[in-house]
Amino acid sequence: MSLASNPPVPQSPPPMHARATHSNPPPHTGTCRPGRSASASFAASVVLLAMLAWHGRALTEEVAGQPSVAEATGSGPLETSIEVQKLAVTAGPGGQEIRRWVPAERLNTGDEIHYTLRLRNPGKQPVDTIVVTKRLPFGVHYLRGSAAGPAAEVQFSVDGGDTFATPEMLARAASGGTKGQRKPLESDYTHVRWVLRKPLGPASTALLRFRATFS
Repeated sequence: MSLASNPPVPQSPPPMHARATHSNPPPHTGTCRPGRSASASFAASVVLLAMLAWHGRALTEEVAGQPSVAEATGSGPLETSIEVQKLAVTAGPGGQEIRRWVPAERLNTGDEIHYTLRLRNPGKQPVDTIVVTKRLPFGVHYLRGSAAGPAAEVQFSVDGGDTFATPEMLARAASGGTKGQRKPLESDYTHVRWVLRKPLGPASTALLRFRATFS
């Protein structure tokens, strides 16, 4: 889910109201065809529906695509890849509910998403001081307590990636800040970050995970 903001759906311009400047009728300029306004409205509706469909596809591509959006730094070379799945619920034999993870090729509002970031050390030496950062695409909201990684401290940003802290530190900062400042919510998170406490060995892979909802 690059992560540039999706272009907004253009809004229809407000109706223009004619102002009478005199009591005489305007000069006749031609014959008005009754079907013309209906045809124009239909064409405008088709264009708007097409733009909305494109907007939905763009959101899905931003969430499920972009395999290189995780940034990894360390003392040596690192490779990252991302797998995005969504939770599918279907009815099995006897009406039994079957829940399974499937590729997130198309998303709907309310879908639960599962991210798996694969971090690999392609070199011949251990890599330490590893930090992996994942920006949350537009419409993706982190689910509390879902982030995990091997021997990793998970941090979050609520300011677009400028600063990071654990949820506890974010809450303390809010309580000690400006009067009336509320505690950050998971929906405020813009980035997830893993700080690995142990080196990643040569040719080794670490799996970093988190879940989110799409809206």
